[in-house]
Amino acid sequence: MILLEFDRDSMREPSESQIAKLKSVADWQLRYAYFEMNVTLVVDGFDAEVFRVPVLDFMYCLLLSARDIRDGGEGCVDFTESDVLIEIFPHGSELKVLRSWDAAPGFCGMDEFIAAVSRFAVDGLEFITSEYPTFRDNPTFRKLSQLSSELVR
Repeated sequence: MILLEFDRDSMREPSESQIAKLKSVADWQLRYAYFEMNVTLVVDGFDAEVFRVPVLDFMYCLLLSARDIRDGGEGCVDFTESDVLIEIFPHGSELKVLRSWDAAPGFCGMDEFIAAVSRFAVDGLEFITSEYPTFRDNPTFRKLSQLSSELVR
């Protein structure tokens, strides 16, 4: 079992100048300086984790990890702003999830993981564009949307 969700009410609102640049702001700025929210991660084997992250960066790392897992590799979510790391490894018929801050492993199914990541990305992008429609015009939105749609092909 895996649950990935974000708390819509916890989002730090972008400044007026950030909103004005939303259509053309660079990928790295969007990923690290916009849309910080509380995210919850629950996986069989460990308690729910809630942490505050720039949600687009977290989403990007999750999408790349899911793609790597789907293609037979391993996944990794590294938090650019800290040394926190979540690693995902194939483990028999399921995935083993390791967190750098706790030795207890978690487990979930591969299909569950891919579906949870895809749902997290779709929900996150829909929420952000409902609040800030000009984000749809940014190349980062298109990149994240494409990564998400490729997962479920």
